[in-house]
Amino acid sequence: MTDTEYAKVIQMKATVANLEMNVALTTEQQAQIGQEFIADIMALSERGIGSETNDD
Repeated sequence: MTDTEYAKVIQMKATVANLEMNVALTTEQQAQIGQEFIADIMALSERGIGSETNDD
């Protein structure tokens, strides 16, 4: 996956997390959504996705 594709995946996950935050009823729910978002991004990073670069 290229850096551009990686960025698009992160943007989509951020949009979903934002929508979920808007409907969360408690701060605890918001915290859980935030933690899940961070875990998703870390999982992508650990698999090496986004590590391809265009060194110009």
